[in-house]
Amino acid sequence: MKPNYSLIDHLSDIGIEVKAISPEELFENAALGMFSIMYDLKGVGAKEKVKVTVKGKKGTDIEELLVSWLEKLLYVFETKKMLFYRFDITDIEIAKSVKFVDAFAYGEKVNLARHKFFTAVKAPTYHMLKVEKNDKAGGIWTARIIFDV
Repeated sequence: MKPNYSLIDHLSDIGIEVKAISPEELFENAALGMFSIMYDLKGVGAKEKVKVTVKGKKGTDIEELLVSWLEKLLYVFETKKMLFYRFDITDIEIAKSVKFVDAFAYGEKVNLARHKFFTAVKAPTYHMLKVEKNDKAGGIWTARIIFDV
C-alpha cells in the first residue's frame, strides 16, 4: 500500500486530504495521515499487532464511521502507548444501515529515546469533514479531515 495523503492548511488546526481506490485503503491512508502529523512513521517498527474494531450505530454514515475509526486509534495510542505505522482493514461495511470496520494496526510501544514526535492530535473533527467516491474519476475515493491539535 502506498499512502496517499497530504496536509492541508487550516487557521488553528491541521488537516489532511486522502485519496484511495477503495474504502479500505481510504481508512488506512487516513490513519497514516493522522499519525504522520503526530510522529515520524519511519521510526516505528512492526513489533506488535493490535486488533481494532469500530461499529457504527444504525444510520451511521461513512463520515461518522471514519471519525469513529480515527478516534478509536487515538484511544489505543493513548491507553496502550502504541505508535502505529501500518493498518490492514480486514473487513469494512459501508453500504448497509449498520456500518463497521475490522482491522489490524501494526507498530510498537513508545520509546522516547528513539521516536521523534511532532504535534499532538486531540481528535478528528466534523469541521469540513467530507468523504466521497468520484465515479467520473475512475471510482477514486477522497476524504478531508480536520484534526484538533
